[in-house]
Amino acid sequence: MIKVVIVDDEPKLRQGLQTLIPWGSLGYTVVAAAGNGREALKIIEEEAPEVVVADIRMPVMDGLQLIEQVRAAGHNTQFIILSGYADFEYAKQAIRYGVAGYLLKPVNIGEMSATLQLVRERIEEEERKRTSPQAETLDRDLYLHRLLVPQEKPGETIRLGAGIGQPDLLWSGSYEVVVIVPRVPEAELPDALNRLAAGLKVMAEERNLGAVTVISPHVVLLLNTPLRGSQRRDNLYGEIRNIAAGIRFIAATGGAVTEAGLICNSYSKAREAAKLSFFSDRDRLLEPDYPPVCPPVPAGLTEDSNEEFMRDLILRLYYCLDVGNKAMVAQLLNEAAAMYCGQRQDENHVKQAFFFLCNGIIHKLAADSRLEGESMEKVSRFLNGIYQHDRLQQLIEDIRRFLLDFVEESDTQGKEHEFKRMIDFIHKHYAEDLKLSTLAGLLNYSTPYLGQLFRMKTGEYFNTYLDKVRIRKAKELLAQGMKVYEVAEQVGYTSVNYFFSKFKKYEGRSPSDYKNP
Repeated sequence: MIKVVIVDDEPKLRQGLQTLIPWGSLGYTVVAAAGNGREALKIIEEEAPEVVVADIRMPVMDGLQLIEQVRAAGHNTQFIILSGYADFEYAKQAIRYGVAGYLLKPVNIGEMSATLQLVRERIEEEERKRTSPQAETLDRDLYLHRLLVPQEKPGETIRLGAGIGQPDLLWSGSYEVVVIVPRVPEAELPDALNRLAAGLKVMAEERNLGAVTVISPHVVLLLNTPLRGSQRRDNLYGEIRNIAAGIRFIAATGGAVTEAGLICNSYSKAREAAKLSFFSDRDRLLEPDYPPVCPPVPAGLTEDSNEEFMRDLILRLYYCLDVGNKAMVAQLLNEAAAMYCGQRQDENHVKQAFFFLCNGIIHKLAADSRLEGESMEKVSRFLNGIYQHDRLQQLIEDIRRFLLDFVEESDTQGKEHEFKRMIDFIHKHYAEDLKLSTLAGLLNYSTPYLGQLFRMKTGEYFNTYLDKVRIRKAKELLAQGMKVYEVAEQVGYTSVNYFFSKFKKYEGRSPSDYKNP
């Protein structure tokens, strides 16, 4: 008799299926029932049923998650899925998982019986194939999956290593697992996995390298001889690239292990190494514990200072763009990358952080009416493209190039235009703690040279010019009725007394006298 487990969160439906379907006459026996996928997993491990009838929507663990878990554990279980009319998207996913049957609720006894008959015929056909000369090939993937995926029962993987009818996979010596992950849209993933697996199987068989299987989203190459030395790793990576034929991919090794029972450890390490591909320096076979390629973390940076650092970084980058300093942009972007790496953030978090960093800078520029029309569309494409990058270093370079192109487009009149922009900068930021040395650093000039240049162009010292800009603005604010201490703070003076002295120096009378003549 074929063993069946029923999984549904509705007790009445579970009971109805057990009593109304003529299981015995169809060649089945119901061995257990469960209220959700998690309960069902335990039962499946204990009972090893050939068929599971499961609701697609359940609490704790739904039907699709149950299928994923059972497939990952290597069980050759047939699934019949039950679904409501509103579950069309779930249904499409279930069909992609290759379920044996898909029935709508309320369950029709005749339809269920017909489906069970077809499933029984499929199981019987597979059994005939298992007993035929081709059985070894059919069992090979199942055995590989059980070697690669850690088993729930203690010692199960070790027992697999002792042999379960696949002696050609139990090589003497050592093993090494390499995973290949296609970097393609989700809809293209099945085709990419199949193409890569087919090409790698030909290579592995021709050169007796080992075995190949697919555990989505990975193609897994189990090598019968470890990769000794960087040259062999580079050669294998080159062969994978040739087989990929244009498919973007990540390849990572989990390192050598000396027992079949430890193959799952190599597989686990390979998957973890693949997750760090974004931080690697070039196209290569990634290795466990390979240090990420990141600039050094800025001195004194701590997690507590993260937000302050980001605000300062946005402001500094904005200033660089505003005055046209191209050299400092890359340095500041590298500081940002170092901060993200130092905090052990993953690829998605780093991309998100750079998105918000760039978005913050662009918003400040847009506030000055620097972006409109086609420029805004270009910026939008650039921001969305941040999430498409495969490497951190390439992302930094593309951000740097975008920002520098923006600077280049707005800087067309040489030194005269650069000086005019510096004057404009002073008029926009007069209320801040502006210093000649700050502007000199942003413009890559020495402070004495910029001071001389400023005096030659304006006829005044930098501090005098800044004071006059502030006093001119102060007069406007006083005329609007603002209080003296408010005006002092508004135009950039932290001391009211100091503001008094400056105002009297340039206007010949105090702010109060000016306000109330």
